[in-house]
Amino acid sequence: MKYLKCLTISLAVLISNNLYGQNIQKSKASLKGESFSFYYRLPAEKTEGILVLLPGWGESPQSIFKKTELPAVLAQRGYLTVVPELKRTLFADDFQLAEIDLMISMLKEKHSLGAIPLVIGGLSAGGSVAIGYAEYLLSEGKNSGLKAVFVIDPPLDLERMYISSERKIKYACLGLVQKEGVFIKNYLENALGGSPVSKPDEYLKRSSFSANAVDGGRAKFLKNIPVRLYAEPDLEFVRKTYCSDLQFDDINATDLEKLNKFLQQAGNTRSEYIATKGKGFHSWNIPEAKDCADWILKSGNQQH
Repeated sequence: MKYLKCLTISLAVLISNNLYGQNIQKSKASLKGESFSFYYRLPAEKTEGILVLLPGWGESPQSIFKKTELPAVLAQRGYLTVVPELKRTLFADDFQLAEIDLMISMLKEKHSLGAIPLVIGGLSAGGSVAIGYAEYLLSEGKNSGLKAVFVIDPPLDLERMYISSERKIKYACLGLVQKEGVFIKNYLENALGGSPVSKPDEYLKRSSFSANAVDGGRAKFLKNIPVRLYAEPDLEFVRKTYCSDLQFDDINATDLEKLNKFLQQAGNTRSEYIATKGKGFHSWNIPEAKDCADWILKSGNQQH
């Protein structure tokens, strides 16, 4: 739904095409009886690392290669970039975790890739899944080669998001904001079995970050890894565009600010919150491609 912007291998088919002037390959796979596709760009020469980019809610994976220059920049510097189809979800559920695992293993097998650095990033809901996947790898102690994670304006704290949805329903602003509030409230109640009051453990389990938990919830697993949190916290823009009643706690930047503060207080000196201006609210344009690529390569060369 457009208003969210405010916010087992069984088959492998490879197709090469000149997408947006780039040599993008497509692969299909099946997991638990459900098929999905992913698109990737190989580097110009030897593959030295993998970047997993996760699209926002409803974004087609192939469109990401047009929306950000990051895959093109990294292709010249030894990184394979892969973008999967994602189910419409606001958190990393078990299916999404297994899907990304499968996709990476398929790529490594197909292209004979050994122990190379892995970096994961995403926009909006895809950023939520990216953080969740990083936490999953780190909590399980998997030898994945994960070196860093970056996200662009994702919702991370589902309890905060639920409370915000209730406010949006009550604001004196009809239309998009109210519809978003109703949708998110219903989505979270259906996905997690109720509200944060009735199902606190589910919200803690599925949130990438829980601001009200002393240990940050699952964010505690991010203490020893480079993290970049990008946002353009343009409250004036969203008030003018959507609803004058909106508060800072109604936009995703509040989660990123709080997560960065938590990680830095926990001793993570490689956590960064990057707030931009003039890049575009909730957009792939927020990270500067070359700067982000430099950070990815630097992180990939570090030992944790």
